[in-house]
Amino acid sequence: MKKVVFFYDNWCPRCTKFAKTVALLDWLKLLDIKKLRDIEHESLFIGIDFNLAKKQMASYTTRWNYSFKTIYLIFARIPICFLFVPFLFLLQITGLGQHFYVQLAIHPKIIPLHCDTESCEI
Repeated sequence: MKKVVFFYDNWCPRCTKFAKTVALLDWLKLLDIKKLRDIEHESLFIGIDFNLAKKQMASYTTRWNYSFKTIYLIFARIPICFLFVPFLFLLQITGLGQHFYVQLAIHPKIIPLHCDTESCEI
């Protein structure tokens, strides 16, 4: 299975918590987790839409993916979540997954008080 690079908004406490949980569950090391608001990553991955990625989680396999598609790709690579993949696939092809994603995650709570382009301590 191809490795997925996924970007999370490291100024968002919910996003940071999700990324840390995913990192713990990534036993097969199929995810490369990157901080979105890290100046080093802007030059590494050409083609990412940083404005869209700040609103919706971004991932890369052979092309850039955003929002629910990223969630699906992440869960498909975490062994403990394999049982949910068929359900997530149905949500993806029906478009309901994107609808739920927008309702739950599109408005992240950004806390830039402790953050700059170099680091963010939440």
